[in-house]
Amino acid sequence: MRSVLRLAGYFLLVFALLAILRQLPWIGGLFRGLLGFWIAVILFSAFAARMSQVLIVRRRLQAQMRALEGVDSPHNRGKLGSLLLAHGRARAALPQLERAVAGEPETLEWRYRRGLALAQLGRTHEAERELAAVAEVDEEYGYGSVQLQLARLRLEAGDGEGALAALDRFEANHGPNPESAYRRGLALRKLGRREEARASLRSVSRLARGAAHFQRQQNRGWVLRALLARWV
Repeated sequence: MRSVLRLAGYFLLVFALLAILRQLPWIGGLFRGLLGFWIAVILFSAFAARMSQVLIVRRRLQAQMRALEGVDSPHNRGKLGSLLLAHGRARAALPQLERAVAGEPETLEWRYRRGLALAQLGRTHEAERELAAVAEVDEEYGYGSVQLQLARLRLEAGDGEGALAALDRFEANHGPNPESAYRRGLALRKLGRREEARASLRSVSRLARGAAHFQRQQNRGWVLRALLARWV
């Protein structure tokens, strides 16, 4: 009986969506007849699947949060803050990470995550100071990602020279990658070195083609950004 009611509810929602789609200007005619019905079914199914995935992620996050909140320790506060930050909740993450830093100041992970949270909240100068302090202890923290983050923040603050210094350090250890080449292009342009900037931005595509297969999707974003930067 329950499955029959669920199926009936499903089709009621599909027909409600179909009625709305038919009222849309220009494209409403596409949703008339059997073809329009099946398009509505596909659209509703995709939406329902997406919402189901969101709910699963939310429940999992809540369960993980409850587990971490069960023991009040700097380590658990740091893990909780990192978890919230990974889910885009920087404002909620920051106080947790601050408590972790206060309790375990020697743990670079909490300071690094705190810097990222500050950056997401638009507190650029504070974030730059926090990440610079991490880099002073370990310039390779996060496989060099601390240097890339410093370059990004210094660019946002208008410090082209500082951004180049961070990128030089990253590339000395890892060689250039699409992200570092893109940020180098922006830093050089900020310093008025336009020919070097264009060369660096052009190199992004070449570096992306030579990257490992699992990095290609991420690198497409840097290629597109570099292309736009060359024309703006």
